[in-house]
Amino acid sequence: MNPEEIVASFCDELNKGVVGSLIYLSEDCIYQNMPFPAVRGPEEVKNVLEGFFAVVGPVRIETLRVAATGNFVMNERIDYFSPPNGKPFGLPVSGAFEIEHGKIVAWRDYFCMKQFSEGTGLDF
Repeated sequence: MNPEEIVASFCDELNKGVVGSLIYLSEDCIYQNMPFPAVRGPEEVKNVLEGFFAVVGPVRIETLRVAATGNFVMNERIDYFSPPNGKPFGLPVSGAFEIEHGKIVAWRDYFCMKQFSEGTGLDF
């Protein structure tokens, strides 16, 4: 798979749950859900995502656009959530991914904290 296909497959797996998506991450992958602190490795990514999804519900990713050059992929997407204690909402997100040897070595997601707070009802 090329880098663009790896990111698309990763997002497809993430729609099904956290555990299956981890196969696309390198052992030293760095994940940062901006502006929160970065974590390293599939186990830490799993912990962060499972904690996040406990608050917002599971994710359904709709990729709108993709740009790729070499081992770098960016996607523009809407991440849909259904919080257990709130209304469903869509959050515009831009993701930046770096791929090496067929694995994601860096993943950064950028989004508007105000939109996230309004969607979840949580103050940040």
